[in-house]
Amino acid sequence: MLRSASPLLPLLALLGTTSGLLVRPYGVAARPAHELAAARRRPPTQPLLPHRPATPTPRAAPPRCAQQEDAAPVERLFACLPYLLPVLDGFSYGAYVYSNVPLLGRAAMEVAPAVGAFQSSPFSGFVLFIGLSFFTRNSGLPRFVRFNIQQALLLDIALIIPGLFGAVPVPGELAVVGSNFIFYTWVLVVGYSFFCNVRGKTPDQVPVLSEAANLQIGPF
Repeated sequence: MLRSASPLLPLLALLGTTSGLLVRPYGVAARPAHELAAARRRPPTQPLLPHRPATPTPRAAPPRCAQQEDAAPVERLFACLPYLLPVLDGFSYGAYVYSNVPLLGRAAMEVAPAVGAFQSSPFSGFVLFIGLSFFTRNSGLPRFVRFNIQQALLLDIALIIPGLFGAVPVPGELAVVGSNFIFYTWVLVVGYSFFCNVRGKTPDQVPVLSEAANLQIGPF
């Protein structure tokens, strides 16, 4: 049987090609040629996976600034005391204000003897300045107190500098304007510092002075 079918194989192959069928040896028909070509070009199918939405990467929460704790009542008291030095040294800048505002003039007359005694005592301001400077280096004190001491010292230096030019002749109106400006600035800085200290908050919003005090004291 096999031998008799072998002469017909070329003829069957030719007929299968022309009719679109592939004929395997021994007379077994194969799949059509166009289906085989399509099967070769078709990519292998993969099982469909359920779509899962991408989970967003959690972001780190922004750091929060540490809130300042209120100072103890004793610390508030000791933070206010250093400002007595610039109060005594800046008292004289309000002479023109005292003469034009009767209420302030009467109050100034009440404290003028104590201020005069302090200013007339030799080296009293210098000794007090050096003593306060020593406490700014004492790490045993709270930073709240040391900051106020340092800011009071810087304010006192700022008040002393204009007094060095007292001998320079200036017009009377300019002297009045300059003295009043220093007095009002002195009152604002001291009043702001007292207000913050009574509330237990650091008075660190004074331009120039607070920044310089922070640099001198450091973060701790």
